Amino acid sequence: MARPVNEEKRLERRKRILKEAVILFAEGGYSNTTTAIIAERVGVTPGTIFQYFASKEALYYAAVLEPLADIQLKSLACLQQEGTPGALIKNMVKEQFNDIYSYTNELRLAQSVLGQRTRFPELTQKVLESIKVMTDAIESVYAKGQLLGEFDKSFSPAMISRSYISFLNGVGLTLGENIIHHPEWENLKGHAYYLFAPIQPRE
Repeated sequence: MARPVNEEKRLERRKRILKEAVILFAEGGYSNTTTAIIAERVGVTPGTIFQYFASKEALYYAAVLEPLADIQLKSLACLQQEGTPGALIKNMVKEQFNDIYSYTNELRLAQSVLGQRTRFPELTQKVLESIKVMTDAIESVYAKGQLLGEFDKSFSPAMISRSYISFLNGVGLTLGENIIHHPEWENLKGHAYYLFAPIQPRE
């Protein structure tokens, strides 16, 4: 059943507010970004913001957590497809590198939260929980790959998954918006997969 026109408009406006909030929070930080500034960028009155989000803090939480949920969903889908563990992890790496480019501001915002944990302890915990869901999934697939002889068995799946996520965050922080134009972009994808210590077939 199709949504009523008014609901479609409401969802579209909420999406626009959230999109601009992500950009402004990522660029100016929480304190320097007012709901009035966000409203002006969207082209609505400041009061309109509160028709969609109960407070500035609620908007900030949504700006951080909703994109993370989207990214997580796509990444987990890569690991839940048919295929060998090695193929699944390769697909995940490709997807997550695309996300570094597509969600530049969103990921910068999440990293900002982790950089000031005492200011937003509850939000920080939710971000860390999201990361754990991802690392747990990677660990499981990697462990299966070790049993099948695709990956070096001398490495801890927990250590591998955390090293990979740290590498991914580092790439995003270092290269930022210029990431897709970086001369080592494709090589970085390859190095990300090498972190999993794949066993190369003998000639």
